[in-house]
Amino acid sequence: MGPKKPRGPWLRRRREDGAETVEFAIVVVLLITLVYGIVSVGLSLAAKVTITQAAADGARAGIVMPTAALQVSTAEAAAANDVAWMGRGTCSPTGTTITCYAAPPGPCPANPSQTCLTVTVTYNYAQSPIFPPLPGLGILSPNTITTSSTLQVSTPTS
Repeated sequence: MGPKKPRGPWLRRRREDGAETVEFAIVVVLLITLVYGIVSVGLSLAAKVTITQAAADGARAGIVMPTAALQVSTAEAAAANDVAWMGRGTCSPTGTTITCYAAPPGPCPANPSQTCLTVTVTYNYAQSPIFPPLPGLGILSPNTITTSSTLQVSTPTS
């Protein structure tokens, strides 16, 4: 037998009314933070895929043009068209949130006897994120997303 529990009017029973509400509030805050983080990271990855695809599409569109000036302008226009869905303004070579820059065709890195076109697309994600990060969760989103694509210029044969 153990010690007797004290009894009397001074001892009140512990009430647990509302414990579920407190637990629910804690769990909901954690769940919302988790879902918000997943959506934020997912959209930053979608932006990365779009930037990568824009650089590749720009290079592919540019390499088939006959002159260097047309190659550069076509590549930049194609890249700008791909990133338009993000709604971050125009994509120009400098001074915007998303920059689309096609370098004038030059020697290929692997084979200097061939001519290559390089398209670089940069997105300043910290300046204008697709989905605003939660305070304290900014470490999950990138500051800048940059990618480039280099392709050999095709020489048409007749």
